[in-house]
Amino acid sequence: MASEKLMFAQSVEALFVRALGPYLTRDGRQRLKAVGLDLSEPLRPQYTLEQWRAFLRVAAQDVFPALPPHEASFALGARFLQGFRQTSVGRASLSLVTQLGPRRTLERVPYNVRAGNNFNEVRVEESTQDSATLWMKDVTADTPDFAAGFLAETLRSAGAGHVEVKPIAFDGTAATFRVTWSKAASRAPVAGAGPRRVH
Repeated sequence: MASEKLMFAQSVEALFVRALGPYLTRDGRQRLKAVGLDLSEPLRPQYTLEQWRAFLRVAAQDVFPALPPHEASFALGARFLQGFRQTSVGRASLSLVTQLGPRRTLERVPYNVRAGNNFNEVRVEESTQDSATLWMKDVTADTPDFAAGFLAETLRSAGAGHVEVKPIAFDGTAATFRVTWSKAASRAPVAGAGPRRVH
């Protein structure tokens, strides 16, 4: 049991309650319930990674039905960060990002990611003033796109302008991302949007 990959309730709250709650259809809520997430009841303390991935599949189809799967997953990742900012843990974790700037904010990502589950690891392998290479042990989704959306929105929250997050290696679980950004013309994050996906 100790080796089972578990997502904590705060991750589920961030995405499915805070960020997506107003946008889920009745059918979407029923389909989430069928795969283990009943939003009409209090959240359980934890959910398995496989349940979480099933929840993401349902949400992508329900909230972003017109988007290709990769883009929908990217958008969910961005929404996850937006919802995480609204949780008590997220407020504490992200309270300083506007002062830290993009590069130093990326260095905090390992702590933010680990707060949401019992298994993930992130390493910033190298970084400059406007780019970085980052390795993630588990992208917690079927493709790297969800994590890419989360990373892009994290950098926007830290004041980055144009952001591109490109997976450069993926083994089905772990991924390496090349992240580039520019200085922002304005600090306002773009809700639910992201750079074009580079497959």
